[in-house]
Amino acid sequence: MCSEDKCILTLFPEFPEFPESLETREELVKYLTVVIFNASAQHAAVNFGQFDWYGWIPNSPTTMRKPPPDQKGQVDMDYIIMSLPDRGRSGQALRTAWALSRFQRNELYLGTYPEMCFTEQPVKEAIKTFRKKLDEVTNIIKSRNEGLTFDYSYLSPDKIPNSVAI
Repeated sequence: MCSEDKCILTLFPEFPEFPESLETREELVKYLTVVIFNASAQHAAVNFGQFDWYGWIPNSPTTMRKPPPDQKGQVDMDYIIMSLPDRGRSGQALRTAWALSRFQRNELYLGTYPEMCFTEQPVKEAIKTFRKKLDEVTNIIKSRNEGLTFDYSYLSPDKIPNSVAI
């Protein structure tokens, strides 16, 4: 329940890391921001780079065929190769990482609201301002990535879906 200057919500008392209630609009904005960030930008940053990392099996083998060494200096290249997963397991890992790292064909990115459920003029202006800021951040990231061998665009707004979609 919210009044002009105060919101009181009973949240999740069974989870002690969550506050028992939100008593101001500022608290509500803070917690909604965390939820929205985690379901969009944080997920994109963690999810869409998986194949870039896991696409080379030695970076993060899903299984090992030999035990890890218990002393330094005991391992040579043959031991490492014989420790890595076989082709079948490697293929499964690659397929999974590849599938999880793809965007949907009809992906909706931050600031995209095709249904236009928001019809009030102040909300339309807020969306316009939001989109302008997203474009500014996108341009900054593109500028920073120029000339890099490997760019980092996982947090670029034009590559962040509106929500988790797998």
